[in-house]
Amino acid sequence: VTEKGKLLCQAVKSQHLLTSAEMTAKWEAYLKKIGKREGNQENFLNNIKKFIVHLLEVVPSDIENISFSDYQEQKEKEAEKNIVGKCPKCGNNIVLKKSFYGCSNYPNCTFTLANNFRKKKLTKTNVRELLQGKETIVKGIKTKDKKTYNAAVIIGEKGYIDFLSFSK
Repeated sequence: VTEKGKLLCQAVKSQHLLTSAEMTAKWEAYLKKIGKREGNQENFLNNIKKFIVHLLEVVPSDIENISFSDYQEQKEKEAEKNIVGKCPKCGNNIVLKKSFYGCSNYPNCTFTLANNFRKKKLTKTNVRELLQGKETIVKGIKTKDKKTYNAAVIIGEKGYIDFLSFSK
């Protein structure tokens, strides 16, 4: 999604009717009536069309009221919260994505790091230590028979998390 697309989504989100559970419930109820032949499909579609026309009239002015620089600033603050360290390949920031850590210089730098090790989520401290070239202790890893152990790990030569040692 482009920045303009995100801005449009933000403007549409301000239309409470569109995003309300109430409206969805009303639409669902009327669709059930149509299914039982108690409601009129044409009336339903005409009401939807009126609603869309209303949105097309209102949303553009809502977009004008949203400051793009404020939006950018908000996104930058959110991104800063996700910075955990510097990329060992290029020196740019490593940021938390949805399911992994990645270089902010993507696609020029493709360094990534898993956010878990042996199904145990890495803490931000673990990741910071790994990015500094240090070993870190991942606590509470479970074995197949449900026993737990701690493991000392490091980023290996190929950029993956490697075992150094483990304790029972």
